[in-house]
Amino acid sequence: MFIEMKLWELKALVNKGEGQTIEFKRKATFPEKITKEIVAFANSNDGYLLIGVDDNGDIPGLKHLLEEKYVLDNAIRDHIKPVIKIKSSIVPINEKRSVLVYRIFESRRKPVFYIPDKSEKGIVFIRIEDKSVQASREMIEIFRGQRRKKGINIHYGEKETILMRYIERHKRVTVNQFREAANISRREASNTLVRLVLSNILQISAGEKTDWYQANDPYN
Repeated sequence: MFIEMKLWELKALVNKGEGQTIEFKRKATFPEKITKEIVAFANSNDGYLLIGVDDNGDIPGLKHLLEEKYVLDNAIRDHIKPVIKIKSSIVPINEKRSVLVYRIFESRRKPVFYIPDKSEKGIVFIRIEDKSVQASREMIEIFRGQRRKKGINIHYGEKETILMRYIERHKRVTVNQFREAANISRREASNTLVRLVLSNILQISAGEKTDWYQANDPYN
């Protein structure tokens, strides 16, 4: 699926710099690596992938754009499951070079997986600022729970009381902090936090090394 983008629109995107919704790539030399970026956008928010743009914002473009697009389109087809909504545009910058633009839409069927090989288990990536990082087990379970859209029954017992008191004192908590405070297994801590997020009692903030949980603001 194609979108039309003008050169001035491309430059306006580039001027914003890389971030939560924009990623630059000089070439499509490593298409499988690039598909990880696409998966991250699909699991997080709409985003733009610009092929033919340097990290510093220079726009050299691609000389053999159609060849690189062919390779990358094949990688998207073979290494991303389920199918995502994505549009592309070719933006000429001079007579010989162009930039390849992909617009990736946040998926309604999360989690979206990067599949390294047909025989391998898929990996979930999410976007955190200007980086694409592997999602935690908890984030994947939250994606699955949101997709099922089933009600969650919460038994408010001792460990939930300990958790909410901890958050009241410290504002936020990690899985391991909760595990230690409540003296429970990591899996039990993980499952409890996932259920509370799916019940809209807590909200999760993904991090590069660990996720954080805090009380959900019903007015936000």
